[in-house]
Amino acid sequence: MQAGTMRNRVAWLAAGFLLSRIVMGQQPPAAPAQPETPVAPVAPITPATPGTRGQAHNNVRRVIEWKEFDYTCEGGAELTVYLGGSLAKVRHQNHTYLMKQTPSADGNRYSDGKVLWWGKGNRGFLQEDTPNGDGKVLVKDCLLDKRLAAEAPGTVAGTVGYMLRMALPPSAVIEVQLEDDSLADAPAKVIATEKIMLGERQVPVPFELKFDPAKVDPKHKYSVSARVLVNDELCFTTDKAYPVLTAGNPSHLEMVLKQVGRNKAQ
Repeated sequence: MQAGTMRNRVAWLAAGFLLSRIVMGQQPPAAPAQPETPVAPVAPITPATPGTRGQAHNNVRRVIEWKEFDYTCEGGAELTVYLGGSLAKVRHQNHTYLMKQTPSADGNRYSDGKVLWWGKGNRGFLQEDTPNGDGKVLVKDCLLDKRLAAEAPGTVAGTVGYMLRMALPPSAVIEVQLEDDSLADAPAKVIATEKIMLGERQVPVPFELKFDPAKVDPKHKYSVSARVLVNDELCFTTDKAYPVLTAGNPSHLEMVLKQVGRNKAQ
């Protein structure tokens, strides 16, 4: 009885093993697994900061913004100057000169090494640039067209001071005027005025007078005067003329005032 049972168990095991082999034989073999390709993380896009390493830079050169100034020179000759930063383009008689600004004691001097343009106030001239400074003048007595000059205000600047060792009260008022005093038998015509409250400052005190260049006649004489008032009482004033702008006179001044009034030092 036990022998029959053992034979039956062996038969069932054999049948089960054979059936599993048949089923496995009907299924296709599985493809070997492929390793996953790593995906690089995407960095967030941030705006580039100028001058920062590792980021994009804007290497596009900025376009120069030229300002045009037309001049009428000796004999009716026409000349045009285009200014852009420290550069100047000067056009005269079908010639265009590209120049760089160079140091000068007074006025604005531009040169390309062969020809120079020297502008001062509303006037200027074109000259050959030589080491000794006596190059041939190509065109002179150039006067800025008043219509264009009126678009950009002119400036007379400088300082107001006095020689005495004394302090002014904060309530002191400094008045500075630009005047046309061409007519000897008539009061001077005021072109520009600036009033400065002294406050906690002491001399020398800077000033800046802005004016319309179209109102400046190169044939006229102009000067700057100043005075100091304390409680509406005159304490200091200019005692001489400070000529400016025309006839080769400067546009920057250091004025020294003289004391007046009841408290004048003896």
